[in-house]
Amino acid sequence: MGSAAVRTLGRICSLLLAVALFGLCLGVVALRVLGMGTFVVTGGSMEPTIAKGSLVIVEPVAPATIARGDIITFEHYGQVTTHRVIAIAATAAEPTFTTKGDANAAPDPEPVHFTGQVGIYRAAIPFVGYAVAYAQAYWRLALTAIAGAAFLGCAAALIFGNAKPRRPRRRITTIDPEEVWASHMGWLREANARRTVAA
Repeated sequence: MGSAAVRTLGRICSLLLAVALFGLCLGVVALRVLGMGTFVVTGGSMEPTIAKGSLVIVEPVAPATIARGDIITFEHYGQVTTHRVIAIAATAAEPTFTTKGDANAAPDPEPVHFTGQVGIYRAAIPFVGYAVAYAQAYWRLALTAIAGAAFLGCAAALIFGNAKPRRPRRRITTIDPEEVWASHMGWLREANARRTVAA
């Protein structure tokens, strides 16, 4: 692979990485500006509607706006759960929701109620949750790996991009016989002149 091809490949990879990072940052900012939240689905209780490993996007809403059939994300016993509302019981204080996973045979054991807001399901991005979960768990290692890969990529582009094969230089020497003869004759004259002076 030539140096021009290596440089072109390096530029394409850099551009793709920059576009991906810019898109990710833009998406996160847009979600935060819109007041949305994200959660990683670690179980298969909502399959096939929401696959395991998906990144779920939820919008915080008032519990009174939740209807039967909506999918909500809530924290119950220290665990974040995303299930469908199958029944709503109206009480004096706030409504109580009976939830169930689409893939589960039975509803959740206890109804839930919310004093503040609850997250209603808006969208799911398949498989992205795995990447987010690994990034959250190993973000220091990931940053180190990304920095190392970027350093090695830049070094390789500099080394291989500017490398040119060296060709051995050949010295082409031409001998002019007349010049050699004239130089020899000059030497003989000088030698004879020295002998004459010495005699």
